[in-house]
Amino acid sequence: MISRRDQRGFTLLEIIVVIAVIAVLAAAILPPTIQRFTEAKADASIEQAKLVLQVCEIARTKALSTAVDGAGRYTHTYGSLANWSSTSALQALLSKNYYLASTNPLRSQILVKFDAARCYVAVDLPFREDNYGGYQTQTVSGLTRVIVTTRQKRSGYPSWVIHQKRILNEEVSR
Repeated sequence: MISRRDQRGFTLLEIIVVIAVIAVLAAAILPPTIQRFTEAKADASIEQAKLVLQVCEIARTKALSTAVDGAGRYTHTYGSLANWSSTSALQALLSKNYYLASTNPLRSQILVKFDAARCYVAVDLPFREDNYGGYQTQTVSGLTRVIVTTRQKRSGYPSWVIHQKRILNEEVSR
């Protein structure tokens, strides 16, 4: 008869049962944890897009050149990025004092564009979800693109008053 003192180690059946319990627990806990990490990275990417948006506003409102005509009127030339471009295109419109990252925490490229009215920064999510975080979204290649943008400033005047002021002051809008 074998005494308890002579018995050492675990049986193969005990090891298999422990591994099976660990696998079941991992299967139950791991997917929600990975999903939460991905959501946290998406939220961090949106916050980073808000920072890039501030720099984009500087580039959008910076006059690239100014000309004065014979009547003393100034004409400014502004840059534009009509299509989605990388942050390096935005960086080219700014001085060397600005550093813009090229990728976000989701490891996707940061895309920017702007027109005369606003700047837009895109965050490509690795999953599909409409209206993520209350932001405007687009579907690109089956995934969600969140568009972070500035609010359009509203004037207290009706549009016809603004138009008349521009005519009186001989202003030319962009």
